[in-house]
Amino acid sequence: MIEEEEDAELDMNAYNDETVGLVKTLLRVQSNIVNIPGGTEHFDIYLAKEIYPALVPGLEELSREIDRLVNSEEGEIDDSIKQRFNPCIFLAEYLMRNNPNHGAKLQYSQTFREYARIEKIRRFFQMKKQKIYKHFCIQPYQANFTKRHIKDYVQALDGFLQMDGKLIANFKYEPHYEEVGMEENVQFEDLYEVLTKWAANPDQLTLSFEDFAAAEDRQKPEDAFKKLVL
Repeated sequence: MIEEEEDAELDMNAYNDETVGLVKTLLRVQSNIVNIPGGTEHFDIYLAKEIYPALVPGLEELSREIDRLVNSEEGEIDDSIKQRFNPCIFLAEYLMRNNPNHGAKLQYSQTFREYARIEKIRRFFQMKKQKIYKHFCIQPYQANFTKRHIKDYVQALDGFLQMDGKLIANFKYEPHYEEVGMEENVQFEDLYEVLTKWAANPDQLTLSFEDFAAAEDRQKPEDAFKKLVL
């Protein structure tokens, strides 16, 4: 199993990269999930993929320019330049020059998209935990769940999420339980934590949010309407 010390070390390593730290912080600011009007995409995930890659470096450039103007030596910069300086216009011009739709390459774009993907998967498992736990509770072995049953449950969960064998093929739980005996009990919380951390790991590039949420996408229109009404 993953030890708490290892978790802390992984978190610290992730934030040693200032860019990653910034991106993850922006994606964790919103406590309540809000979808964009008329869509299913999370509002802050949309911002992370479409807006932040251009806006964040623009704000950084703006802060550097303000620092240059404020801390310049007397006579180094003409006073008329300082008086005419408008932060809004400066930022707008920067965004126009660095519009990704016009071929501009943005330094944060890949990082924002990568962690937006990870954050959306993490939220899926956070939001679906109770539903998945209820599914776990109806399994015949749930009262005495051991390492021997993990394979069976992963297969059952794959079917429950309608992942067409993708979870079975890609979720390698064995390394996390090497020191656990086949007949030793395994807590649902422990297995779910292992599953969530694997799914939302930056190195896990095979499965997307759409893969995990396949059951929702395949929901019948009339069922979706009933859910909406209820």
